[in-house]
Amino acid sequence: MEENQNRYQNQAGDSAAVLYNIHKKGQIIHKVGLSPAGRKIIRKGLLCTAVCLSMLLQTVSGNAKTTDRQQFVQNGQQPVPDEQQSVQTEQQSVQTEQQSVQTEQQQSAQGGQETDAAVTFRQLNDSDVFLKQSQARVCTLTASTMMIRRAAMLSGNPDWRQITEKSVRKSAWAEKTGLKWNFTAAGVSVTHKTLSSKTELIRLLDKHPEGVVIYNSRKPHAILVTDYTDGVFYCSDPANDKPDGRYPVAQASITVESAGRCWYVKSPVNLTVDKGAMDQQSGHRVDSLIYTILDEDAKTAACTGRAFADAAVVVPDTVQIDGVEYQVVQITDGAFADSDNLKEIVIGADVTDIGAKAFYQCKNLQKVTVNAASLRKIGADALAGIHKKVKILVVGNRIEVFAAMLSGTSVPVTATIGTGTDSSLQIRSQSQKG
Repeated sequence: MEENQNRYQNQAGDSAAVLYNIHKKGQIIHKVGLSPAGRKIIRKGLLCTAVCLSMLLQTVSGNAKTTDRQQFVQNGQQPVPDEQQSVQTEQQSVQTEQQSVQTEQQQSAQGGQETDAAVTFRQLNDSDVFLKQSQARVCTLTASTMMIRRAAMLSGNPDWRQITEKSVRKSAWAEKTGLKWNFTAAGVSVTHKTLSSKTELIRLLDKHPEGVVIYNSRKPHAILVTDYTDGVFYCSDPANDKPDGRYPVAQASITVESAGRCWYVKSPVNLTVDKGAMDQQSGHRVDSLIYTILDEDAKTAACTGRAFADAAVVVPDTVQIDGVEYQVVQITDGAFADSDNLKEIVIGADVTDIGAKAFYQCKNLQKVTVNAASLRKIGADALAGIHKKVKILVVGNRIEVFAAMLSGTSVPVTATIGTGTDSSLQIRSQSQKG
């Protein structure tokens, strides 16, 4: 009997010690720089080992207790109360260790879920993500910094806001030369290559949701191309005289066709973005323009800008989006701002509101035809910075009423305003492919 008791106590003690060591090793995992996935795998292994040892301990305990009870009964004795309490204490200890390991595993799993949470398309393109260059001739540096910030976000780096032009400059910039061909900043490795075509850029963007920096050496400037959505290249231009945030490349300082070089992220690889909110932010491309739906029931839509850098544009009376016809009642704030090559535009008769800075700094816009039957408002600085000799033709409204709307739009004092139409463009409805 004493031999059985000693054997049981030794086995129980050894197993409990192993479990205690497993618990300690589980704690050490927190101090090791493993990824959440790695911690999960190790903890699963430790938990399985703990469970097996616990089962073994319970089996040994049961066998030892049965043998002891049989020997007590054979000798006409009852088990010793202290021994029963000892067995219960050991079992409780094992259960406590097992629960501790399970708890730590759950906490680790929860932490991993938080770290690995997908970044949404809307978050990736929030205005806070993008930057403007601090001085002239650092556009490549600023554009690359935006790309690195987005890569850090997609990698789960909560400190991506700390990635700035200044912090990246230390490793990416060569004085009197410019941006290095290859460099690493904030744990993101960037490399360089020549860019041969739009098709090649589309392929790169498909693999790099963080974006690709393109550069035009003939008109020295760089922009971050953020994505290629519904047949449209979107970007963020670091130039201070360009809009903030993400918008079609048609509003940027350079075109995709003019770019001959690019920088992209070499590592980390296989980054992904949750595109659940993508359609709402990108809008709907119909022919050469982009629209957002304002009211599904009223069937109204707004024109938010150009998809391509066409010189002549028509904002139609109605537009077909996914087989449904919508009235185009609005041109949004800044919709065509900084469109350097826009020369002529015709505005449909259903438009009631032209937003602030809608045609801001369209320096070559020389002819505007407004079918103003429904027009009620033109926003502040909507016509600021357009061609000094612009000809504005008003159709369907008295010239006096229209002239009153121009107050505050910063239309050039040398502009010619008249009635009628001699535009070669025609108002028309547009249809979406598919």
